[in-house]
Amino acid sequence: MVPFLIEHVEAFLSQLGVGGWILFILLYALAVTLYVPGSLLTLLGGVLFGLRAGVLAVLAGAFLGMAGNWFLTRWWLRPWAQRRLQRNPRLQRLEQVLSRDEGWKLVALLRLSPLFPFVLVNLVCALTSNLRFWPYMAASATIFPGTILYTGVGATARDLAFDVDVEQPLWLQILGLVATFAVVWLVGRTASRVLRQQLHETGNEPET
Repeated sequence: MVPFLIEHVEAFLSQLGVGGWILFILLYALAVTLYVPGSLLTLLGGVLFGLRAGVLAVLAGAFLGMAGNWFLTRWWLRPWAQRRLQRNPRLQRLEQVLSRDEGWKLVALLRLSPLFPFVLVNLVCALTSNLRFWPYMAASATIFPGTILYTGVGATARDLAFDVDVEQPLWLQILGLVATFAVVWLVGRTASRVLRQQLHETGNEPET
């Protein structure tokens, strides 16, 4: 059933040409703007477009979505977002740490660490008054390794499911994914350790 749906979606997007690629970017951006987790869409980007085009589509959609979410939260959804923040002590502590000078450095760590989900990081960052838009966006570039990993998994899964002829041997693709996963895991672990230290300094260490 899933391969059948993917074939139809891929055929539809192929008919649109570059427009299909742009449509995916816009849908991804809309999902991120509206606090929809993007993990499955990132995998789908690899399935539909392959590794290179998929990574570009996902990054474009993610950054457009982060920008849209930032302004949506600050201008229209602030009361709702603040209520959600007040119900979660971990997010309150995170907001306090982000309010320090150079909070954008912590954003870079948050994007690498699995301690806080992507959409919740967007929410807290948008509510942090001391955090500026362009430093926030620049620091969010650390989503790149994870994007490569998820998109690569999607692209490889498609090659396996549809027995696609590729330039590189399948074992080499899988080896590349394993290596990428190892790098993402190691970097994420280091980022999580630094985040715990930062949060602990303010009097509350997050639960894992």
